[in-house]
Amino acid sequence: MSGRDPGKIDMDDDQQEERTITTFEKYVQSTFAELVGTMFFTFIACLAVTTQDLVAIAFAEGLAMALLCSAFLNISGGIFNPALTFAVCLCGGISPLLAVLYFVVQICGGMLGAAFVKAVLLEDSYYDIRGGCNKFRGSVPYDKYDSLHVLGVSPGTAVIIEAMLSLFVYMSYLQANMDNRGKHLTGPLAYGFSITVGILTGMYSSGASFNPARTFGPAVASGYWDEQYIYWAGPVMGGLLAGAFYRFILGDSNKRLIMRD
Repeated sequence: MSGRDPGKIDMDDDQQEERTITTFEKYVQSTFAELVGTMFFTFIACLAVTTQDLVAIAFAEGLAMALLCSAFLNISGGIFNPALTFAVCLCGGISPLLAVLYFVVQICGGMLGAAFVKAVLLEDSYYDIRGGCNKFRGSVPYDKYDSLHVLGVSPGTAVIIEAMLSLFVYMSYLQANMDNRGKHLTGPLAYGFSITVGILTGMYSSGASFNPARTFGPAVASGYWDEQYIYWAGPVMGGLLAGAFYRFILGDSNKRLIMRD
């Protein structure tokens, strides 16, 4: 997270030192930040589907993630995504214990955000958008893209698309927010806009989730479980590849596992 060790927080430029964070900061603050951030992101992502406009959805999700990541970057890493949490853990950004805690609160945050969407929308409006669930044949408008395999996209192909776009999003996060070779003050912006690009690219083929929490939450709230596995298998594959690329090739010398000299 921002290139620092899991147990430390980087100080401002005029304070060239690191302080050890407390147990409260490391576990309670960080997990609460991931819970709240994932809740807000899922709420915004699902509610944006009511616009039935691809560009509006893409920018709503991307800007929301950029702002939330910027706000919580120095508390939790601003991840808000279980599959990306897996990648960050593989890269040594957080401990396995903290990764498990993040996974739990991110899933809970996704369910909370989706529940709030269900609470604020009229029943007909809510079920018209299927609670904001992702759909691999395109998620907006649902009635227009409801015929089977509209673009010739099979479930297996959708998994590959999700994996590739997830890899793109996760590598954007890892290189911009974890690497020691630069401050990357625009790291959260890179993370957010990679999501925007991914949605613009993949909405009408795979459904463009890249985030199991954002998909699982509305599925629980609405009861629409169609193709749920796509939005777990694809992002997990993307997370595994992103972690491997960073650890073996793209990471700085402190995190790379080979050829460190």
